[in-house]
Amino acid sequence: QSVMLWVNLVVCISTSSRREILTRGPATAISAALLAASSYNSESSWLCKTSLTALDVSELHCKQDAVAAATAANDRREVYERDGVAVVRGVVNMQWIEILRRACETAQDEPGPAGTFLGAPEDAGTFFTDLEMARRIPEFAAFALHGPCAAIAGAVTCSRTVRYLYDQLFIKECGVSLPTPWHQDGGYWRVRQHPGNTAYSNTLASVFVPLDNVKEEDCLAFAIGSQTWPLHNPQHFVDGSPYVGTSLPAMPDLDAMAAEGELSLQQFALAPGDVLVFSSTTAHGGRGNWGRALSTRWAGDGVAYWDRPGEGAVPTGELGLLDGQPLSRNAAAFPQAWHM
Repeated sequence: QSVMLWVNLVVCISTSSRREILTRGPATAISAALLAASSYNSESSWLCKTSLTALDVSELHCKQDAVAAATAANDRREVYERDGVAVVRGVVNMQWIEILRRACETAQDEPGPAGTFLGAPEDAGTFFTDLEMARRIPEFAAFALHGPCAAIAGAVTCSRTVRYLYDQLFIKECGVSLPTPWHQDGGYWRVRQHPGNTAYSNTLASVFVPLDNVKEEDCLAFAIGSQTWPLHNPQHFVDGSPYVGTSLPAMPDLDAMAAEGELSLQQFALAPGDVLVFSSTTAHGGRGNWGRALSTRWAGDGVAYWDRPGEGAVPTGELGLLDGQPLSRNAAAFPQAWHM
């Protein structure tokens, strides 16, 4: 009954939602409609303030796609809750994929403070990563607030409200020798489920959006069932060294555990339009080289700021929050991107 109620509420989203978009007409009118319908203050938002008029959004059908994506993700919720990861297929339309592919080129040409080219000089492929692109590149900002990922995160976590945390770009081409360290996304974050709030399970999630076809053996590998684990210490992607001073335990050797049959690692064949949605505590990594992908991070109900100890964490910047305060206290840094 709760599942059906959730689906019915999604279908009945108010037409004043920011996802209300004209599907025909000049881009300037569409941009104005999107901005007028937005419930966040674009003047104070940390996301890129550049006008959306440069984007080809006339056929994106944002609201319709978000509702369809939420429904599709809700059908995968049982798998998500059991395994900690689920594939939701065909929920990002090809117009968004093309926009994000062009934005990937911009991100590499104009990297941000965290932009890094990884891998060995002799590697045949590129390994590039950057984060918080939506703060400076309009295509990523548009996708964060008007794409379907927030609805997907809301569906699998059964959240009434979903806030945007940040985005991260991974370009890991065939020929890269450096593995992706085993990690849990939540180990890097300055947010967590409020420890005193028992009304919600973990509503922090990542939505991984591949921009190229991915063979199963080239995909990230996920430790099935690891969403029930506590957080472990994160590692630097460049050399696998642990973060300092976090007080979190070291990540176990997942390769050895898998070889001993102590856990199951799963990879997925993906096509542009598919997404992987997984919990902030689900361990993943491995040697897969998947091409271009955007990972978006989301906070559902009951998430609070975490004044965590030790070395660096994201989102970056002076957030102006105290430990345990709700993210709504800084809606500029954590804009609401989905609600029921």
